[in-house]
Order: sequence, then structure tokens, then C-alpha cells
Amino acid sequence: MNESIHDMIIQKYFSNENKEVHLKAGEVLLKQYELNKRLYYIEEGKLCGYLPDKSLHEPVFEAETKGFVGVYSFFSTDSISYSLVVAERDSIVRYFDGDPFILPEQDAREFLTFLFNIVVSELRHRQHFAGKMAQERQETLQKLIQSEKMITLGQMAAGLAHELNNTIASLSSNLRQMKDNIALFLEKNEPKEIQAYFNNGVKEGQKISSAAARELRDNYSKFDYISKLTAKKLSRAGIRQEELKRIVKRDRDKLDKIADLWELGYLIHDMQVASSQAAHVIQGVKSVGVSNQNWSTNVDVNKTVSEALAILRSLTKNIEIETLCDEKLPITEACPGELVQVWINLIKNAIESLLSNNALNPKITVRTSVVNKKIGVAIIDSGPGIPKEHYEKVFQPNFTTKIGGLSFGLGLGLTIVKRIINEHNGTIDVKSRPGHTVFNVYLPIVS
Repeated sequence: MNESIHDMIIQKYFSNENKEVHLKAGEVLLKQYELNKRLYYIEEGKLCGYLPDKSLHEPVFEAETKGFVGVYSFFSTDSISYSLVVAERDSIVRYFDGDPFILPEQDAREFLTFLFNIVVSELRHRQHFAGKMAQERQETLQKLIQSEKMITLGQMAAGLAHELNNTIASLSSNLRQMKDNIALFLEKNEPKEIQAYFNNGVKEGQKISSAAARELRDNYSKFDYISKLTAKKLSRAGIRQEELKRIVKRDRDKLDKIADLWELGYLIHDMQVASSQAAHVIQGVKSVGVSNQNWSTNVDVNKTVSEALAILRSLTKNIEIETLCDEKLPITEACPGELVQVWINLIKNAIESLLSNNALNPKITVRTSVVNKKIGVAIIDSGPGIPKEHYEKVFQPNFTTKIGGLSFGLGLGLTIVKRIINEHNGTIDVKSRPGHTVFNVYLPIVS
């Protein structure tokens, strides 16, 4: 219909202020099964129709400014409203309650054409609305189904965690006892300078990167009396040439013992870290979906990264690991164990991507820095990449599709990662192309 004619009819038949109704939000315009011989035009506001007798809590239709309500009952033979019509917000409606068939012929033709267009428009609008509501109900149903799955998973996980908890506690206790016994033995049988290498291994583990250790090992070549195995251990301990010369000057025969004691301490350190992290993971599994309460206000993110790499060291033997950590990184408020869990999941996914695709010169880079006044942690791998259309899906539960050989296991690792990051008021995103995939995590800085 011509827009000017439409406006003319609205002005002519729906502008009588004596036929105007003002509604506050929540007020009822029409009750279900109420007799109605009015066609309402919404001058301002929004109204929704409900079917209370069907126990539906969502509207079956909605109409906003310049829309119409009462269409069905106005045109029906019994003039009965099939729904409860309620103002969604403060509204002004005007109505026509005459008989279009007794109007002059020209007016009747124009008005009936106008009414026909209203009916067609309302049918189209309500069909669209029904489709929208059906989609929302389907999405809600899927969320409920997923929620039930997670509840079931949580119950199973809690049972498994209960069984593992005693084992981990026993291992941790025995490990502490073993460390104390070794320390006591060394105190009785070795000088303090020898004890120090064991104690450093226990306290700090391997502090230097694999690349730095290789460089040290190359510098040991002039000491031809040091075996390759001993040189490897000493370099990982971070013992530089000057210190090595002092040891040799005092007692060359002590080199093997120093190397072995440092390695023993380092192994205990890594087992302690792994045991502690296992306890964190078990605690998290026991309360799937519940935020871990062991928070600290001064968490060193670099330390959590180091602990994650220590736990995964056995999986990274054939992969170059590069760590570029900002030594002046600010602190954050976090649960350290959960952050370690995040880095483990992200790095393990990168490992699986590289190994399953037999990547040439496989490499993972872990970088920490300050980005836009936030702590940024980037996990970068040289794997096959993730298609752009899957960027968001990788964080969804049960996304198990293998993408270019990249397997996401049970589809829960990245879902847990995102949950943890959200609980820490952080964000995570992924960018990828063949040969370069990066997961960026951003955490707030404690001021």
C-alpha cells in the first residue's frame, strides 16, 4: 500500500485521543478469552502476547511502535482474544472499533486494503517471531543437555578424584621423607659445598633453558676428562666455567658426585612440582564448575609457566622449547594451581599438534610480557594451524573433530581453560595460520 495512504488511514482512524489507552509496564491490555472488537495501533511502546493456560513463560508474539494487536479477535467471527496481551514497557495505544463495511465505498475499499496488508504483515512478523523463539528454545535445550553432561562428568570425576587423592597424598608424603633422609645422609657424610648442589637442585630445579644448557655444554669441551653424561648434568645445573674450574682445582674426582647429586635434587624438585600440581588438578576435578578458592594476591605468572613446563618435560624431548619470559612481569591475583593447569592444557595441545603431524623442526615458544596494561602469556607452536571457522568452536565442550591432525582429546581441555581464564577476569583468543598458531591469554595486573 502507498505509504501516504497508509499514513492517511492511521491519521484518520487511529488518532482519536478519546480512543487512546495508556499502559504502564506490566499492565494488561487484553485478557485471554476476553471479548474484543477493537483493533489496536501502538503509538508508542511494546506489547507481548502470552498463553498462560499453556504454562508458557515466553511470549507467543510481540508488537512494537507502529505495530498492531488484537488482529485475530478483531477479524474472527467470535471476537475472542486468544492470548493475554501485556505491556512490556510503558505504552500508548489507540484503537478502531467501528465497522469497516459500513464506510463509504471508496473509504471502505482503502480501509479494507489497509486491513488486509495488516493481516499479511502480522502473519509474516509472527512467523518470523515463532522461528526466533524456536531457535532460542533449541539453544536453551542444547545448553540444558550440555549442563546435564557436565553434571554427570563431574560426578564421575569426583569419584575418580577421591580414589586418586590418597595415592597422591602418599606419594607426596614419601617424597618429602625421602628428600629429608637424603639431606640428612649428606649432612653426615659430605661437606657443605657438596650438599649445596643437591639442595639447589631440590629448591630450584633446572633454571636455565635447554639452549643455554647446550651452550654451556659446548664450553666444557676443553675439559676432556669430563664424560658426556656428567657434562650434560653439570650444564643443566647451570654451572659455568669459572665455578667448574674451582671444583676441579679442589677435587676433580668430585665432579661426577656433584653432577649426580644435583640431578637427584632436580628430579625430586620436579616430582614435588608434579605432585603439587596433581593435587591442584584433583581438587579442580572434585569441584568441576566450582571456582577454586586457593587464591593469592601476588602470583608470579612466570613461576606457573615454569612449573607447567617441568611437568610436561617428558613430552617435549623431541620438541624445541623456547621461553621468553619478562623477568619484570607484574604480579596478578590468581589461583596458581589453576594457572598451571591452563598452561599445561595449551602446551599439551601444541605438543599433540606437532607430533601428530610430524612437523619439521617442531618448536613451541612460551612468551610472557605486559600487553595493554595486562599480563600477556602467548603459547606459540609451528604446527599445521587451525582453520579460522573453528576459532570459537575449539573452546566449546565436546569439540572433538581432528583439524589437520590436531586432536582436542575429550573436548574438555580448552573448555576448562576458558572457564579458568574467565574466573580470573581474563581473556583468551587464538590466531592461526599454517606453521604458526598462537593462543593469547591476558590476565589483570594487581595494582
